[in-house]
Amino acid sequence: MARALSPRRAAEVRAALQMAVAATAALYLATLLRLPHPYWSVISAIVVVQASVGGGVVGIARDRAIGTVTGALVGAAIAFVRPPGMESLALSIAVSTAVLAFFGAGRPWLKIAPVTATIVIAGGAGSEGPASLALDRVMEILVGSGVGVIAILALFPRHARQAFALQAREAAGEAAVLLALVAKGDARDAAEITRRHADLKRRLDALGQAARNVVDFPGVQRETADRAALVRAFWRVRSDIVILGRGFHDEGADGRLAPWSEDAARAVERLEGLSRGKAADPLGPIDQSLALSIAVEGDDMALGAAAIGVAHMHRDLDDLAARFRDLRLV
Repeated sequence: MARALSPRRAAEVRAALQMAVAATAALYLATLLRLPHPYWSVISAIVVVQASVGGGVVGIARDRAIGTVTGALVGAAIAFVRPPGMESLALSIAVSTAVLAFFGAGRPWLKIAPVTATIVIAGGAGSEGPASLALDRVMEILVGSGVGVIAILALFPRHARQAFALQAREAAGEAAVLLALVAKGDARDAAEITRRHADLKRRLDALGQAARNVVDFPGVQRETADRAALVRAFWRVRSDIVILGRGFHDEGADGRLAPWSEDAARAVERLEGLSRGKAADPLGPIDQSLALSIAVEGDDMALGAAAIGVAHMHRDLDDLAARFRDLRLV
């Protein structure tokens, strides 16, 4: 059903089904295990599924579990030693949350620890006692986090990889259009080039997020590293296009930069091939007639920028194409 919808609506359907299944499964599992507050399992499952939209779902589940255990241990220890009374309760909560917030700054895995510690301290005075309450809280979070991860893996497990592949090819196509405009050296294209630079930047930001959305299991770290490397290679290619623009759009440079423009056209063809999912021959080393030494001898800033940009493009585009092949995107 999701495939029959538009890409945007299909993503919404996937998110809705994942959320519904995760919340329901967490509720039933927590109830089956006779946990006293199954709604905490439901909340944890929802938080983990929501994290799949923003990336790093396994990391979110792990951080939530570690933070819960840390907060439960701190809260239980304080609840055991604090004297009875509202003043000691308020002081215990203030001290525990302040300490955990201090150590949690910059540490995502401690983000939920102050919340858990407060629940254990405040509820520890009841009939359950702090130890039982801490254990229940940890179990509820672990159940919900586990269910959330399983729901993401069980429903549309290949979607994130497919989305990443599609976005990578679209980014290659956008880079090809931008490089072709830059290589023309026409001042009338300045506004369009600026717009497309901003669009390519947005696409690469989204591609980086899509790379983080893919859930990897232990033992496939090479693939994870290759996805991150592909995104970095794209950013380097974009920087090369910026450098080329400084040369090709220098006033009066179009006539004397024809050889570098022809070389850039080869790079455009390679990017267009990647955008269609087709492997391309590597550009290889730059022709020495286009090397930077010519620009140095003539003290030509426009030629120098073109020479640097083309040389870097050969290296970075070949690296990008290799990443496409490693990830089987071509």
